[in-house]
Parts: sequence; C-alpha cells; structure tokens
Amino acid sequence: MNPAPVKILVVDDDDLLRDFYCRVLKTEGYDPVTAINGDEAVEVLDREPDLKLAVIDLLMPIRTGWELIEFIKHHPRYATMPIIAITGLAASFDEFEKVRQICDAVLHKSDFELNAFLRIVENLVKR
Repeated sequence: MNPAPVKILVVDDDDLLRDFYCRVLKTEGYDPVTAINGDEAVEVLDREPDLKLAVIDLLMPIRTGWELIEFIKHHPRYATMPIIAITGLAASFDEFEKVRQICDAVLHKSDFELNAFLRIVENLVKR
C-alpha cells in the first residue's frame, strides 16, 4: 500500500501562480491544498491537520501573507510547520532578513527557479 501523498498548503491570490505551484507539486507526487488569502488559509489549516508545509505569497488582500505567517508561528498546532515565503516585491534588507528569520525559505517571483523550488520543498517535507 502506498503512503498518502504529503499535503502542502499553497496560498496565493494570483490564480495563475497558485495553479502553477499546484501543477508542479502534483507532478512531483505532493497533494497541494489551496487558499486565495490568509483568512481562507486559516480555515484550511483547521480542516487539514496533516499539512506538512506552507507556500505563502506575502502580498495578498484580506489577511496578508505576513499576517498568516505570524498566525502560523504563534499557533501551537502549526508553529513548527515549515514555511516558504514567496514575494514579488523588492523588500529592503531589513524586511528580507525579518522574513528569512521567521520562514524556512524566501523566494522571489522575479527570479523563480523551478528546480530550486522543488529541492527546497523536498528538503523541508523530509524534516
């Protein structure tokens, strides 16, 4: 019997990017679960207790990626879940360092590299 695929939360308000991440993850054998904003992601977290990783866009309406990451890191049930933050903004050095300290990886949309993304995902779900 094959083990169940690893569930990964993908949160992005951009339909095309969210769908792209999901297709890539499915191709690699993962089970992506999606949300279009931080509030919806909180609902998904409540419904899906066995999520192993979160891929979160930082800039979203309603509840931002920053706010979602803070929620995850301060919630006892999710605090140890690895997070990949994805941003399209050119953040200041201080902002970038803040994200790097909180998240397990930070990727920029402008120089997104598929193989690097997949290596990071693989390494984080193995932890």
